[in-house]
Amino acid sequence: MKYLKIGGTWILTLLLAVVMVGPGAQKFTSPTWERMFRTWGYPDGFYLVIGAIEVVGGVGLLIPRVASYCAITLSMVMLGAAATQVLRGGRNGVGEIVFASLLAALGWIRWRDRWRIKTSSPPQTTM
Repeated sequence: MKYLKIGGTWILTLLLAVVMVGPGAQKFTSPTWERMFRTWGYPDGFYLVIGAIEVVGGVGLLIPRVASYCAITLSMVMLGAAATQVLRGGRNGVGEIVFASLLAALGWIRWRDRWRIKTSSPPQTTM
């Protein structure tokens, strides 16, 4: 059961990392993103900031020590994307909310694992 949880967590992590890094990198290479962000009313260059957060955060998901922070940050970015879709994009933002929820769940799992590791170490004895 333990290995199933660990394997499931890593599969979720890898999938979310790919989902975040791919579109994040596209923000640097595709002129479509610049037009979309301008249409939505964001300042010039904001798409590059979001792209950098998505790429760095996506890679950070693969590093257990910082994965919880990256997951929560990316979850906030995806909630912003959902709000943008609802308010400016003419869509319902459900896909973005699903990704935000998965990222928040991963953040919680990684945060819980951090505390479990810290509290499970044997007490130190001094002589």
